[in-house]
Formats: sequence, C-alpha cells, structure tokens
Amino acid sequence: MKIRKIIRKVKLHSPISIGMRTLKTGIATTVTATIALSPIIGNPFYALMGTVFGMQNTVSNSFKMGIGRVIGTAIGAFIGFTFAFFELSSPPFIGLAIALVIIICGLFKIRDSILITVTLCLLIMFNPTREGGLLLYTFRRTLDTALGVVIGFLINRFIAPPNHLKSLITELEILLTLTRKVLKNANKLPELQNELSALALIHTNYQADEKYDNHDVSNENLRRIVEASSDLYFHFKSCNASDQAVKNYHIDKINETLILLDNALNELKGVI
Repeated sequence: MKIRKIIRKVKLHSPISIGMRTLKTGIATTVTATIALSPIIGNPFYALMGTVFGMQNTVSNSFKMGIGRVIGTAIGAFIGFTFAFFELSSPPFIGLAIALVIIICGLFKIRDSILITVTLCLLIMFNPTREGGLLLYTFRRTLDTALGVVIGFLINRFIAPPNHLKSLITELEILLTLTRKVLKNANKLPELQNELSALALIHTNYQADEKYDNHDVSNENLRRIVEASSDLYFHFKSCNASDQAVKNYHIDKINETLILLDNALNELKGVI
C-alpha cells in the first residue's frame, strides 16, 4: 500500500508516467540479472527477455504469456539444435528452419512468441562459440528464458499484484460523478464514452484474475453492473429524441443506472 502511495505522488509531480507494473518490472529484471549472471546461467539476455514478457497487466496473462514463451523457446532450441547438429546452414535450410518455427508456433497457438523463437533458433544455428558444446549451449539458452518467465510471474503474483477490484471501484466512482455531470452538460458525453471503455477493460482484467482474488464478490453482479453502465451512452444519445415520452424513458433509465452504480459502490467498498 505504501509503495502505491509513493507511486501516485510521483505521478502527480512528474511528466513521466510510472506505474506499479513498471516498478515491478525493474525489480524482476534486477533479480533475474543477478541470477542470470551467475556461473549457472552466464547469459542474462534471454532470461531478461523472459522476465519482461512475463510481466503482464494481469497475473493470468503473465502465466499464459510465460508458458507461451517457454514453449516457444523449447521449439526454437530444438529446431536450431537439429539444424546446427547436421550443419544445415545454407540459405534454403535457413528459410526452412524459420518456416518450421512459424508453422509450429501456429500449431501451438503461440504466435506472440514467434519473434523470440526465431531469434533463439538462429542464435543456436549460427553462434560459433557455443561454450560447453552444442547440447549444453542449447539447454542453457532454454533455461535462461524459463528462469526469466518464472521470476516475472512470481514478482507479478506476489509483489503488489494488480488490484482490479480497487480499480473497478475507482472507475465506478468516476462514472457516477461523470454521469451526473452529463445530465447537466451533454458536452461531456465523449468523456463518458472513454470512461465506459475503461470500465469494460478493467472488468475484463478482473475476470482474467478472478481466481487470484480473495474477496467475496459475485462476478455475475459485476457483469450486470458493467452491462448496465455500457448502455448509458445509448440512453444519453437517445435523449435527443423529439418525442418527449421517449426522452423521459431514457432519462429514467439513466437515473436507474445511477442508483445501481451507487448501490454497487457501497457494496464493493464494504467488501474491501
């Protein structure tokens, strides 16, 4: 909590945006570099890449992205080792190796890992030094990335993990205030639309990390709140209708949503 307060103060007095994810990435890469520079690993590059890729906006994404990187690394290492072992390094074989990497990554549905997989494959194929021999070198480069991914995930999971529920409460407070302002000033409607998009994104992140959240909150209730809020923009746009009855209907719907948001805020604040 103290770390978050410090970061908020820095944000208020600095033109540079510094978030918790940035701070945790710095911590994670420091830990990774310290371990990776030891005799066990020896090369921090892939370990650090694994850590950076493993530090995502949700813990769930950190896990999924990390697993994809590890699988991709194993694929790249295997293909690179195979081609290097048989000394298949002419241009046609280079093209074949890269094509195989792309095809296999596609089969495993880890297309986001193609770049790092291709890079590792080529590194193993063309690195002339290969300290410790080809097999040991390939194993170490695979271990590098796995180490970085694990450290990135653990830091993201246990050091100030993303508090999506708190972000939801903050966003609902903003929406509640802004909706009341739009009732008086329709010029603020585009601002409301942006906040509705932000709410939807936060809720998506909360759903992704729900299994890591210990609060007793019904995701079904949250879903209904988000859906009701998403209709606000439509109701405000419909208030321009010439038919007074139609206009009154949409104003009533807006007021109902305001009551829903107010009740939801009180309930969520009571939980955390």
